[in-house]
Amino acid sequence: MSETAYNKTKLEHLTEYIVSHLNSSVLDNKIDSWQERAAIVVDGEDLGNGGYVAAYWRYEAVISIEEFPHQKLDPRNLFALVACWLSDCDSDRDINELADPEISVDVISDEAADVLIEIEMMEAIQMIPDEAGLITWRGNRYRVQTVPIDVAEEYEMSNAN
Repeated sequence: MSETAYNKTKLEHLTEYIVSHLNSSVLDNKIDSWQERAAIVVDGEDLGNGGYVAAYWRYEAVISIEEFPHQKLDPRNLFALVACWLSDCDSDRDINELADPEISVDVISDEAADVLIEIEMMEAIQMIPDEAGLITWRGNRYRVQTVPIDVAEEYEMSNAN
């Protein structure tokens, strides 16, 4: 597992996914994304290896695409990209009771429409022990980073009763 802190949010990953799959001329300087109405859900779950989930960061992700060429590119391609990314990369949506994405389309001409996609997202804020960390909690110092997960390389099974 990497020793670095978080690099990207789910929203940043999703935006990059959309950009990488659509023709760049469609999105050149016309796509933007941001977060709104964020909340922190305090947790404290022990993940092992000294790491914890400090909280969950719940927010409204907004993706805006100006002048989407809806006559040249079927908008259902965009909507399918969002759905497939959520299915592959945000599989806990039902458990976290996150709403389905909402889409607004404002047709501005025969060739183009402004598209706004709003998606409720939730991300764990994990932390690991670090004497130089910025966070003091329960008498220990931590830094924000994904908690490493130990994976067994071999196992032994027994039928002892």
